[in-house]
Amino acid sequence: MTKEKRCYNCGKLLGKNNKTKEHIPARTLFEGYDEKYKVNRITVPACFECNNSYSPTDKEFRNMIGIIAKQKENNTITHASVKSILGNDSGYNRLRMNKLGEIIGVTFFQKQIEDFHKKNFKGLFYHQYGYPLPKNYELTVNIDENDYSVLTLSFIDYLKNYFEWKHSGHEDILSYCIQPFRFGISNPSKKDLALNKDENLIIGILKYNREHVALVTAIRKEYFERIKQREI
Repeated sequence: MTKEKRCYNCGKLLGKNNKTKEHIPARTLFEGYDEKYKVNRITVPACFECNNSYSPTDKEFRNMIGIIAKQKENNTITHASVKSILGNDSGYNRLRMNKLGEIIGVTFFQKQIEDFHKKNFKGLFYHQYGYPLPKNYELTVNIDENDYSVLTLSFIDYLKNYFEWKHSGHEDILSYCIQPFRFGISNPSKKDLALNKDENLIIGILKYNREHVALVTAIRKEYFERIKQREI
């Protein structure tokens, strides 16, 4: 008996007329890379609405990677990003200039960047556990390495020290680690932890094109409300 498929993002039951697949990460992040980097890329089932709604988000993130790129392997992405930004009517308004009229940066939409990470976290969660992230979890994203708190650093050390990392296509494009957070664990085998029924925290690190890293935290809403009540 075939197991029913649900959209990785919204959880909608999928049928023949509304089933497609989402690439995690977006195929644009593989631009300019050899075919060997594209083997075994992760895809997850998606509905047409969710798949199509993320096209602007994917493009915004690709453009950001291209602009911040330091690795020569990402030159093709950089060229595509510059063309995309300057080819848009509002593109020049996003350029930051110094007093000499020289371009010193580009403004990107933080919400779209964060949404890209949330989308990939949900896709990787589905790929790893076989079902969509439950709706009673709130997702937060931390992409500012200069603003890492003690808790954030402990999350990062936890994932680096206790678990094996995975990748999609190739580790140079997307390497990641997603696990439930448990205090005081010992995990010498570095194998994935099974999820409890009401896991309070699920955390993930996602690293793209050796250029950009994000920490994504899924916190159970009931647990989050209890924490907030203690702070009042």
